[in-house]
Amino acid sequence: MQDKVDRPGQEAPPGSARERGLSAAKAGVKFGKNYARYLSRRAAGTDRTVARQEMHSRNAEDLFSELSRLRGTALKMAQGLSMEPGFLPEQFSDVLARAQYDVPAMGPALVHRLVTQALGAPPEEIFAEFSGHAMAAASLGQVHPARLKDGTRVVVKVQYPNVRESVDSDLRLVRGIAGRFVDKEAVDPYLEEVRDLMMEETDYRIEGANIEEFAHLFEGTQVVTPRWIEALTTERVLTMTHMEGQHLKEWLAGNPSQAERDHFGQLLWDVIHEQVVGDSLRVHADAHPGNFLFREDGRLGLLDFGCIKTFPVGFRDGLVGLYHARMAGNVEALQASYTDLEMLPADMDEEGRMYLLDILDTLGGIIESLYRPDTYDFGQGRLLEQFQAVIPQITGREAFKHRRPVGSRHFVFVNRLLAGMLSILSQLGARIDTRRAKALLQGVGSAAG
Repeated sequence: MQDKVDRPGQEAPPGSARERGLSAAKAGVKFGKNYARYLSRRAAGTDRTVARQEMHSRNAEDLFSELSRLRGTALKMAQGLSMEPGFLPEQFSDVLARAQYDVPAMGPALVHRLVTQALGAPPEEIFAEFSGHAMAAASLGQVHPARLKDGTRVVVKVQYPNVRESVDSDLRLVRGIAGRFVDKEAVDPYLEEVRDLMMEETDYRIEGANIEEFAHLFEGTQVVTPRWIEALTTERVLTMTHMEGQHLKEWLAGNPSQAERDHFGQLLWDVIHEQVVGDSLRVHADAHPGNFLFREDGRLGLLDFGCIKTFPVGFRDGLVGLYHARMAGNVEALQASYTDLEMLPADMDEEGRMYLLDILDTLGGIIESLYRPDTYDFGQGRLLEQFQAVIPQITGREAFKHRRPVGSRHFVFVNRLLAGMLSILSQLGARIDTRRAKALLQGVGSAAG
């Protein structure tokens, strides 16, 4: 893999709440100018659709530019939004998807200083080889190729300055934006859920321990992980073994066969279901394309173990119980699951309740369609179109009347995992055998009793 080219002006991201707030405000000013340009072009006779697409493209580029400066929690959330099918205009999704792999890297001088501070000696003294140029850069940190003195190829992940300190200020910004659309107090449990995992994700010692946990979990399978080099890891610098493989976009560019697409799609589908039903209740919840490697040996590489969600057993069993109720067509059990999972608040008025039930039934039907047949073809299915069709119900004018988020806070990472999995499988156009996943789910929750 070639070194990532450093771009001028990309050193330490702003750390204070004031600086980060000003950056967010700057994006808002640009949005206003772009909207004024859109109105001007409309008045001049430009086709409405063309003018709107241009506005979205400009807004997306401006937003990505500011988020790339901020990095951290703000950019991480943009990364998550890029995977939500249909929630953003296509131009936003395409641009924000670059948060997975195309963030401007820190320069070598800053990297040298950060590694020296973290490990207690300059990288040239610790490693036999160390490149100051990043091979990849993402929302929280960037990775550098290196070699240990015994010849082992490794990757050194260096966290951007101020990331951990900016988590709370970034979430306050998000809370303020969310408050335009929903009750701020109602959204607090969801933001707290994000905060808890973000604080874990910014401690690379926790990620190192997670790497070892999942390496043992997948031992002897067709899923492979790096291995942690504990002696060369601190809170903000993580050293792990190097793994060969291609990321999704690069791999697809090689025009893989349908059999190869099916093979890797099946591995992804199965490994996610195995984690959900596992006794540890621990799930790799960051299923975006940058965290998977497609390898020549047919094994699926899994990267980035900072975002590991531990589900309470009651929530996990309730979630699988919802699946059982839906598949059985048991309306009474379905209503009970909605209540247990906080998806249907008891104090909601009848109008809001019926509106929400309609959305839940539609979304449930889409998910159910994946499991009904023994084989699901993501190349032929209309999955993303179906999700996009229901988006107006969730984000449109009618939805604005029901200004409250619903569902357990643990759904934050269920939705992230589901959206990531379905996005990758759709890009692969994979044909999936669903029978093993259904058998795994049959042993958990209400049907197992």
